[in-house]
This record gives sequence, C-alpha cells and structure tokens, in this order.
Amino acid sequence: MTNEISYKDIPELLSEIGKGEVAPVYLLYGDEFLYKSAFKSLLDALVPPHQQGLNYEAIDGTRESIYEIIERLNTFPLIPCAKVIAVHGTNVFYSTVAVDDLLHRSKKAFERQELKESARHLLHMLSVVGMSLDDVKGGNWQRVSDKKLRESFRKHDSAWLDQVIAYCVQEKMTVPASQDDAEVLNDAVIAGYPQTNHLVLTTDFVDKRRRLYKTINKIGVAIDCSVPKGERAADKHQQQEALKAHMRETLRKVGKGMAPGGFEALYEKIGPDIRSFSNELEKLIAFVGVRNEILPSDIEAVSKRTKQDPIYEMTNAIGERDTRRALFFLGSLLKKNFFPLQVLSAATNQIRKLILAKDFTRSQYGSSWRQDLSYAAFQKMILPELQKREPDLFTSSTHPFALHMTLKQSDNYTLEELIGALATLLDADLRLKRSGQDAKIVLEHAIISICGT
Repeated sequence: MTNEISYKDIPELLSEIGKGEVAPVYLLYGDEFLYKSAFKSLLDALVPPHQQGLNYEAIDGTRESIYEIIERLNTFPLIPCAKVIAVHGTNVFYSTVAVDDLLHRSKKAFERQELKESARHLLHMLSVVGMSLDDVKGGNWQRVSDKKLRESFRKHDSAWLDQVIAYCVQEKMTVPASQDDAEVLNDAVIAGYPQTNHLVLTTDFVDKRRRLYKTINKIGVAIDCSVPKGERAADKHQQQEALKAHMRETLRKVGKGMAPGGFEALYEKIGPDIRSFSNELEKLIAFVGVRNEILPSDIEAVSKRTKQDPIYEMTNAIGERDTRRALFFLGSLLKKNFFPLQVLSAATNQIRKLILAKDFTRSQYGSSWRQDLSYAAFQKMILPELQKREPDLFTSSTHPFALHMTLKQSDNYTLEELIGALATLLDADLRLKRSGQDAKIVLEHAIISICGT
C-alpha cells in the first residue's frame, strides 16, 4: 500500500480497502472542499453507512482535548467491526511555518463572509506563535515585538484583521492551548490501539517535518488534497486537473457526462474555486434533468459569470434572504466604484421580480407551485402557464431555469414583506439623492431592513 498519495489516487485506495488492506491511521490535508469530499468516500469504505450511527465518531479538532481523543481511540466499538474516529480540522500539524498560510486562509474566509472560519484560522495562528487576543486586539498587532510576525500581519492588510479580532472578542472565543498535542498523539499512534479502530485526521495545513506526519507516512496513509493557488502556468494546470477530477467523480455518481468543450466553458465562467465550481455543477445536474449529458449551451444558459457579475451575486443573496452575503457583495461593489444608484436599481429590480413571482404563485395559474418542486416538474407543470403571460420584468427574456429559481426565492418572503421592501428602497433612493448621507450606510440599512438581521 502506498503511504503518501494524491487525492487523484483515492479510487485505487478505496479498492485496496475493499480487499481488506486497511491502515490504522489516515490523514487528509489541503483544500477543505476536496478533503471533505474524499473523507466521505473513505468513511463509507471503512464503515458501511448502515453501521456509521454506532461505529463512527466525529470530533471537532479545534475543541476536543487530545487526551479525550486518545481515550476514544482506545475504546472498543459497540459492534465488533471497523470503527472510525475522525478528528476534523485538527491543528496538531501546525508550526511557525504556517503563520502566513493561516493568515491567508483567515483573510479568504473573511472575504467569503465566513467569520467563524476566519476566526478559527486566526486563533490557530496565534496559538502557533504563543500569543493571546489581548496581544493583538485594538490594533496591538501593529506593535508586536517580533518584526517578522509584524510584517506578516501588515502584508495581509489591516481592515479585515481588526474586524476578525473584534469578532473573536465579541464571541468570547479563545486561543487554543499551545501544548504540543502532535507529540502526544504521535506516541499514542506508535503505542497502538484496537485493530478494529481507525483514526482519520483532516486539516488544511501540515508541516511535514513533524514526527506525527512521518509516523503516519510510515504506518498509515497521507492523502494530499492540496491545490496550488498561484497564477503560474503550472499552478493553473494543477487547478484545472483538480477540477476535472472532481467533475468526473461528481458526474459519475449521477450517471451523467460532460460534452466536449463543457469543462472549458464552465471554468471560463467560474474560475478555479472548487466550492463555486461544484455548486455550479450541481445546478447544471438539476437543470438537465433526465438528460445524460451536459452541453456547453446548458452552461451558457444557467451559469453566471461569478467572476465578473458581482451585482448578480448581491441580488441573488437578497433573493435568498442571506443578509451577510448581500452586505458582503454590496461592499465589494462599492469598493469597485459601482455607482450607488446603480446598485440600488439592481436591488429594486430584484424585489419587483419577486413581487411578480409571488403574485403568480398566489393566482389560480400558479396554484400547483411548491418550493420543493423539481426543475423537471416545473417545466412540465408551471412553465406552460408562465408562457401564457404577457412579458414583464419577471418573464421577459428570462431563461426557464432562472424563472424556477426566482419562484423559489419568492417563497422566502411574504407579499407584505416584499411590498415593504419596495418602500424601503424608495426611502433609500430619496436619502441618496437628497440627504447627503453616506451611501454605504444607506444601502446597508436598506438590505438589513429587507433581509433581516
């Protein structure tokens, strides 16, 4: 059995497990989306799904004591067969070389509005360097004595950092203890535990110089799920190969394929982010219904240019009633010098579409509508009725899949709430034109009033 493999070799690993070649410990590290997908396949191979209720224990690696983990590892399973103890998001492989990487991950999570995740990476970084929140809050990070660390902070900007630190303080989060848990766990793995038990560790970063990594590489399996983030041609090639592998596996599970040119069309629209690429792929699978192949024309019809259409992202977030995402994309638009009234107009058009959609579902013609209606059922039952309507803001020049999504979003609001949202946007329009108030504050207030806190 190969002890250090790439995520692309996982099918071969699963085949080996099926033949009884199992290891006492597995490590999955790198891109979070990839290692989470790989973990599910690994878990199903080690413990049949119908036995996972009793023989699978999921542990939050950021909270659980290392001694508690070892105790569980040495406990025999209730059913005398394979048992998995999975420690998710462990930081035992972190070291001082991870400082820049953790700051980068914290910033990226902040940009995705994942404040809890951003805080987790920042707290781990502080643990690695032996610092507390008091050492960095209130702008203190600019005055840390370690010059190299101070430069790392500055390299990653300050506005987001202060906000994440404030979030940690507000939520009463704490820096994980800096004891060397890796050495404790390493000794436990070497000492051994019941052969029925398998330890699975997932993490976004490993320092391969650590003894624990070398031990796993010797007696277990380390699965590298890393994807380069750079702009070099070699990095881009690896990014695309990772996406292709993920696409093939996703489509294989649902019995579908991608037509020639389809991957290139989707990649050009979405870019290298695996999470966004996967979400778009799921949309396409739903869109084609019973058809076995996704065509480039499907991608053109369904997939939005998320890299170039932040206004769509904001209005979609309003439709989903996702306040955090709506505020995040609003901030992005204003930073990119979009005109505030242009942003307001897009939000107003979205609310008007939702009102028209709501009006349709309340009428006799839309009485068959349900939010859980599949796209195929929508095409059969609802679309013919919509096509009988006079073209309006809701139906004119709109692809059927977009109509389906708008109807689903309209169920997130009552008609009274949507009418109230129009009044809120009218008030915002007057404030922008007459009061001289800060545009960002006016628009943020409108979004919060519409979507809720």
